[in-house]
Amino acid sequence: MLISVVVPCYNEEPVIRETHRRLLEVLEQLEPDRFEILYVNDGSCDRTLELLEELQALDARVRV
Repeated sequence: MLISVVVPCYNEEPVIRETHRRLLEVLEQLEPDRFEILYVNDGSCDRTLELLEELQALDARVRV
């Protein structure tokens, strides 16, 4: 089974890294390597998209 977590994002620059860290902490305990995180950027005006793309480049389980 693959767990998919969809996270809507709008101007989340100050918190996105911490949100991601916490999600990983929980998901890795539940189903290590059997999950994906789908971040949906909803027109952010800050660096949210840039940070999400960085997370995606570092982790194949992340989609933007």
